[in-house]
This record gives sequence, structure tokens and C-alpha cells, in this order.
Amino acid sequence: MTNRLGPALLWLWLAGCVSTGNSHLADNQTMAQITVGKTTKLQVASLLGDPSNQRSIEMGGWTREWWGYHYASAKINPLEYLLLYGFLYNGFGQYDTQYDLGVYFDHRGIVSSLSTMKTDYEMGSPFTSPRVSTVAGTMMGFPETTRDPVRFEIKMESRY
Repeated sequence: MTNRLGPALLWLWLAGCVSTGNSHLADNQTMAQITVGKTTKLQVASLLGDPSNQRSIEMGGWTREWWGYHYASAKINPLEYLLLYGFLYNGFGQYDTQYDLGVYFDHRGIVSSLSTMKTDYEMGSPFTSPRVSTVAGTMMGFPETTRDPVRFEIKMESRY
């Protein structure tokens, strides 16, 4: 009985998901709660926790801050590695999806802009080519000209 249990446990250990960073970045409902021109640093910290990167700059006697967040995840198919295909095409440490978020705060501690990027990696197979697709967006507020934030979005896809 013990001889059969070892390979089964190894199989279960290899299957599943691996992730690093702040999983809230992949949750659309959480991200929708961050509003340019309204959300404060305290509110962002309660939604997303401490940033993985943080910068501040003083300009004109006012301090402005930037907080950076990161999340990456991968799904592991143990069959691909059992057949050695996974080692050749996926390698080790390659994530399937990666999220990056930059939150900029004005001198009052209010979100003045957001920069988001989601990148999906498909490393291909013997029958398909690798593909990388990225969606990057920026939302900025211009309080001097309008109350509504301006949104930019860029979509890119590369096949190799």
C-alpha cells in the first residue's frame, strides 16, 4: 500500500496552482473600488495591503507618492512534466499570468492616477507557437479641466 501512495502524493503535489504577490490584483471587484480623484491612501492600503514597492518625491513643497503592486500565477499540469514536454516548453518559474499595478497619489493622499498591466503567457506546445498578450491601462484625473478621469488602454499580442 505504501509503494502506491508515494507516486500518488507526488502527482497531487505537482498538480495545481502556484502564485506570488498580491492576489487582490486579479479580483475585478476589489480593483473597481479604487477611484481616481476619490480613493485615499488609507483606503488603498485596506483594499490591497502594503505595496511591494513605494516611492515618494517632493515637488513644489508637496510630497507625491507612488505605490507598486505585483501578482503572478501559474497552473501546473503534471502530465506535461511527466512526459518531459513541460521542461522543454514551459521550463521552471514561468508564470501564466502576471498583473502589475502602479497607484499614484497627489499631495493630499488621494489617488491621482492608476496604471495597470495584465500579461498572459502561452509558452506553446509541439503543435502551437508561443504567444504573449498584454493589456495595459492608465486612468488619470485632471482636476483643473474636468471632473471625470481619462482612461487609456493598450492591447498587444505577440506570436513567436
